[in-house]
Amino acid sequence: MNRRLASLAASAVVGVFFAVHSAAQNPSPAAPPVTPVSSVTKVDASATPLPSTKDLLEKFEMVSGGRGVWAGFTTRYLKGIYQTEDASGFAAIEIFSKSPNKTLFKITFSNGVVLREVCDGRTAWIEDPSGGTHFITGAALESRILQSDFNDRSDALLMAVTGKVLGTEKVGAHTAYVVEFSPQKKLTSRIYFDTQSGFPVRTDDTLHNGDSEYKVETYLDDYRAVDGAYFAFRMRHVEKGNVFTLRLTQIKNNVAVDDAMFLKPASARK
Repeated sequence: MNRRLASLAASAVVGVFFAVHSAAQNPSPAAPPVTPVSSVTKVDASATPLPSTKDLLEKFEMVSGGRGVWAGFTTRYLKGIYQTEDASGFAAIEIFSKSPNKTLFKITFSNGVVLREVCDGRTAWIEDPSGGTHFITGAALESRILQSDFNDRSDALLMAVTGKVLGTEKVGAHTAYVVEFSPQKKLTSRIYFDTQSGFPVRTDDTLHNGDSEYKVETYLDDYRAVDGAYFAFRMRHVEKGNVFTLRLTQIKNNVAVDDAMFLKPASARK
């Protein structure tokens, strides 16, 4: 069901942006503002019967374009703009992804500084403008690998078997059904499906590492059709206290993506 597409576009760049924001001096204030999605507020759902997880998945499968359409995609290119929550910084972003689990993010700041973040399905790293390579580790690495799953259809099966509809919650202007499930032993996921459209309007992934937790929240909006499938073109991302908004301007499926793009630099440690 590829429910991680929007999370992928947002979460894998959060570490880059905040780690090197100081290197991109004088970010351009001219980029158009993006309206953030509101926070979640509980609402009472006791008066109405809840659909089953199967019902929600079937509706999402139908409105998002269908299994046959999604199965035909093996690569993807995304282009857009993201900004910090306080609108103090903007950057252009390009994202290349390839099945089954490879992603590359190219972030270009207004002064021409270019950064890359890459996940090859096993490891993830940041390449800085000076040629240095910084490996992502721990829970952040687990999150990057999780988000790099190109077409996360296995989660749909897990949700159908283990998913539980908890009730409804308010996500900005949307009322959403909340489904919770555990796609992995150390992971708890929630998906918030809009009660009217059937599209996800929020996803949460919480990695449990002993006594600590690593949570990633993504708020989704502005769904549009591309090649017969529907994608969220606006996202608000929350990770480790960092918040930014991503607005996509272009999505292309099945573009040429060379595996060489995901190779570690020669300067990286072995």
